[in-house]
Amino acid sequence: MKAKKLTFMYLVSYLAIGGIGFAFLPSQTLKLFFSNGEYGDIMPRIAGMFMMALSFLIFKILKNEDWKYYVSTIFIRSIIVLFLCWIYYKSNDPMFLVLSGVVLIGLIPSIIVHLGGKE
Repeated sequence: MKAKKLTFMYLVSYLAIGGIGFAFLPSQTLKLFFSNGEYGDIMPRIAGMFMMALSFLIFKILKNEDWKYYVSTIFIRSIIVLFLCWIYYKSNDPMFLVLSGVVLIGLIPSIIVHLGGKE
């Protein structure tokens, strides 16, 4: 299997699974991510909705093997990691470090694949 496909499969997986968790089981998902913040019932569900929508878009890119957006996803995920770290700094909620780690696990191989020119 191509390296780009693997990195996108990971991206689709964590967006879909996390999105379903936040949308339908927000309290349990927040506990799973070691959250110590109070986010109510609505905000995690909204985040889950957006995560599921993004997973669908990334799945379509993966299915069609349309790699012209590959670099854009690297850039966007890099910004997301920086933003999550900033939110952790502001909130001291470990959930944001866990989420940063989840994103980095897929981002680092994506950067390596892109820089290495491997298909």
